Amino acid sequence: MLFIQTILPLLFILLQAQGGNFALKQDLEKDLKQLSSTSVFISDNTSATPSLQTIAQDLQLFGVVATIELGNSKYSQQTQDNYTIQQWKFPEGNIKALYQIETTIALDTVVTQRYLERGPTQHRIQNKFTFRAYAISTSAGSDHFYYLTEAEQGLLEYRIGNRLVQLSYPEPKEGLNDILPKVEDAFSAVLSAVVKN
Repeated sequence: MLFIQTILPLLFILLQAQGGNFALKQDLEKDLKQLSSTSVFISDNTSATPSLQTIAQDLQLFGVVATIELGNSKYSQQTQDNYTIQQWKFPEGNIKALYQIETTIALDTVVTQRYLERGPTQHRIQNKFTFRAYAISTSAGSDHFYYLTEAEQGLLEYRIGNRLVQLSYPEPKEGLNDILPKVEDAFSAVLSAVVKN
């Protein structure tokens, strides 16, 4: 926790120079603040002992990306189904493109829970989710960076190369665990289609 409190002000300084409608800076600030004040369960496919320290170190890479000058890029925006896709392509440098994909989902469903001791009960879940994903493609081709957040819940997962880190919260936003796998699959499909173009 002390490490997060030390690194947080440093990242905020790095993020001050960003402008435009690339919202990674704001999401990083929000997510780092939330991570410093809550406990999370961390799943890391490359480490048996993941920690908030390693997450804070990893997020420094995204902090650097958030400060990239977008004036030299070619901007485009498109809508695919319920996803707004913004893209910044760079003619030179190690970063080929930045992608920001956003969707809002209104969840309204009934979940039936079955118990051994008593009969089934139904529970209605109504909630609104705003998911935003960022992807960075580099000139190395295989080096892709990915960051997924939800407006109220915070950071959900990120990928750096082959490393995938997923965060679970002890008290997730109602309905998040029900909708998240479908959202992850949909973002992956949309991103794959956009990157191929």
